[in-house]
Amino acid sequence: MSVSVSDFMAAEENECVSRQDSELMRSWELEAILTNRMLRFVLRLEQQFVCPSCGGIVLNPHQTGCGHIFCARCVRAYIENGGSSKCPLDSIPIKSEEIFQDNCCKRELLNLEVYCTNAPDCAQRITLCNLQGHLKACQYERLRCSNSGCNDTVLRKNLLDHQRKVCSFRLESCHHCRQPFLASHLQAHQKTSCPEIQDPCPNKCPQMIRRHKVWHSQILHSTLRKFCSNEHYFAVCSVFVWQRSVEEQRVRICSVQRELRDLRGVLGSELSEELPSLRASLDSLRQQVAVTESLREHLGALEQTCQRHTRLLDIHVEQLQCNEQRFHQLESTSYDGKLIWKVRDYCHRKEAGTPLNSTPFYTSHSGYKLSVRAYLGGDSSGRGTHLSLYITIMRGDFDSLLPWPFRQNITLTLLDQSGSRNHQSNTFTPDTNSDSFHRPTSDANVATGFPRFISHGDLEAPRNAVYVRDDTLFVKVKVDTTGLEDL
Repeated sequence: MSVSVSDFMAAEENECVSRQDSELMRSWELEAILTNRMLRFVLRLEQQFVCPSCGGIVLNPHQTGCGHIFCARCVRAYIENGGSSKCPLDSIPIKSEEIFQDNCCKRELLNLEVYCTNAPDCAQRITLCNLQGHLKACQYERLRCSNSGCNDTVLRKNLLDHQRKVCSFRLESCHHCRQPFLASHLQAHQKTSCPEIQDPCPNKCPQMIRRHKVWHSQILHSTLRKFCSNEHYFAVCSVFVWQRSVEEQRVRICSVQRELRDLRGVLGSELSEELPSLRASLDSLRQQVAVTESLREHLGALEQTCQRHTRLLDIHVEQLQCNEQRFHQLESTSYDGKLIWKVRDYCHRKEAGTPLNSTPFYTSHSGYKLSVRAYLGGDSSGRGTHLSLYITIMRGDFDSLLPWPFRQNITLTLLDQSGSRNHQSNTFTPDTNSDSFHRPTSDANVATGFPRFISHGDLEAPRNAVYVRDDTLFVKVKVDTTGLEDL
């Protein structure tokens, strides 16, 4: 159904119950009046939305006491007639006190779908309450060009292109002087008044000269004409300009030469007075430079001596550290086949899981060299559950004089620190077929011993002993030296 929007644009603002609906419809009505649009509803408009008096859409519906709905314009006319107005449908008198605004009917009307007023170009279908918002973005809405002086209306989708490229009232910059002009005036400006466009020299020389220079030269020409009638001196060409520039430079050079002569005279008198003191200062500086050079050479020699002493000192420090290490080893080394090994920081080393090696010990001063290896967190079959203890046969200075393989019994003991002497001991006899007890061919043979020497539970919480105290435990090693001959 197609209805002229102008037929129902007289709705009164103060009769709207919903402020939001009122503001929306006021702005939509204004837009519709200005453009005189025609509305086309998607579905056929029901009779309840048509005013029975004027036949227009009841945009701002009012209901009378008899239950019929009229538009606000017709209701106002009935009220202005006093009590003589009757309903055209049932002839019941219309009383002003029985009239009220039907907001329910109004909401139903605003929720009806309509075609865009720019159809068929725009195929959108929108609810009546959203039509104005759609028209503000519709690409087929016709808008007036915003360039001053232009009255053209174009589609929104073509507006930007029109304003920048088509509109004769758009501003464009002259390519020569960079000044803005209306597009319709730009050609005339470039043809007659642009000062940066080059024209042929008026004196028939082959050069091209910008207009503003020609205009300036013409003014100069008219001024000098009073003093000379020879047209040659008024030619506005490159020869005249060059000659004038040379003359100006000659005058400047003469002025600079005079200033230099004056400056030379002033400086000459002052220098003759200051020259003796300057010479004395120069001699003093030369002496200071000579002393400085002598000191520099002396400092160089001292630096070399200091570097030599530093190298010697480093050698002595290294030798002292080596001697101190050897002294410590000699002091802590046992030569009777016995060793008591103190293991500190038990908990941390157990968590670290790295093997610990004791100080080497000997069966005699010229006997076998051995050491103890401990895995506090366990090794092999005892990993994570037991303390593992091993014996390592090491390469010694007298191995070529000793009988091989190694055959002496070895006892490993975990010492009780409670004083009850409930020590934990294990003894093993070397396996002469094992490479671990043959003469070492490297610094040490493969360690052998007890991977499950004692469980962590018995080690850390025994019943009648204390093996770990102050985070420290003691391991004793005893080699049976029976039958060994001291060299």
